Amino acid sequence: MKRFLALALIFFATAAYSQEKNFTVSGDIKGFDTDFMRVIIKDSTQPKGYFIDSIPVKNHRTFSYSMHIDKMQYMTLYPNVDRTVKRTKDGNGYYPAKSSQLQFIATPGGKVFFSGEITDYVDAYPSGDKANEDLAKLNRKMNPLVNKAVNLMVEISGKDIDTADARVKQIEKEIDELDEKSTAIKVQFVKDNPSSIAAAWALSDMMIRSEVTEDEAVELFDKMDKELASTPFYNEVAQRVEGLKATAAGNISPDIISSNTYDKAPFDLKSLRGKYVVLDFWGTWCMPCISGMPKMKEYLDKYKGKMEIVGIAQESDDGTSWREFLNKNKGYRWYQVLNRPEDDYVLKFSVAGFPTKIIIDPQGKIVERFVGEDDAIYNKLDELLK
Repeated sequence: MKRFLALALIFFATAAYSQEKNFTVSGDIKGFDTDFMRVIIKDSTQPKGYFIDSIPVKNHRTFSYSMHIDKMQYMTLYPNVDRTVKRTKDGNGYYPAKSSQLQFIATPGGKVFFSGEITDYVDAYPSGDKANEDLAKLNRKMNPLVNKAVNLMVEISGKDIDTADARVKQIEKEIDELDEKSTAIKVQFVKDNPSSIAAAWALSDMMIRSEVTEDEAVELFDKMDKELASTPFYNEVAQRVEGLKATAAGNISPDIISSNTYDKAPFDLKSLRGKYVVLDFWGTWCMPCISGMPKMKEYLDKYKGKMEIVGIAQESDDGTSWREFLNKNKGYRWYQVLNRPEDDYVLKFSVAGFPTKIIIDPQGKIVERFVGEDDAIYNKLDELLK
């Protein structure tokens, strides 16, 4: 009997602990014309690092969904309302605008409620706790601007658009002005709310999107409340800021030591001392990254014995796509490392855009960082190695 009671107590304690970590999101939103929404949930136990679930929408208006989470997360609901999907004019793609999504911060045991309406964008926002109420304040200002900008992008999408046309140039100018206004709103939000979880998320998002300079990011971070250190968003910014400082030109590069390599052999960046090294942060999903690989190979052959390339691949799955790509493209099998959460070299080197290429000199010092695929890095390599 005592054993039974002990087991029962363990069961109820476990059940209570599990319920404490159940998060609920619900809402009553006008303008739904769909029966289901989608939610993408981070889960390191899944092959792709996440799983997708469906959320029923009752009477094209209300919904409720509970999930088990172990830590705070930024989450997105996709309403599947067709008129919010920003398709290109040729119908071959779409712009994944944040204004077409329901965005919120999920906390174990938390409850968040959405209200508002859906027009040609999601004009609905979360409430239920301070983090989400702050996020709602930000997105009420942001979503109309983002929606307007993406609608203009749709207007000038398609193969037959004349980029020299005066109207197209005017629209591009309007888009740039809307982007600048959106960034200014986010920056001011972070400045005005240094103790807000939502502000820490906003700064992290801006750094990922390269919407602020490195100096601006450090300045904004330094003014944030250190009590936010218990949140994942603050810690991510902290790691990015640390990465910016650690990878400034002239500094010794942070270590890269990994067995998550294409040939499964242990790799240590220090083993390449004595040569120039190009760190290439890329992914199989990144077309500019792939398009630049032939030129990378050309330069590896051109300066054989003087330089090496180390690819750091950022993938959403378990590395299957990365390995399949390299299996098919033998010419790109220079040193290749798969970025994993336990190492996260993308964070350690504060990589925000892909591709990012960093030149390291023979003594292990960082020479320069290049974001995007252009000739600047190859001109620099010629300057250094000729």
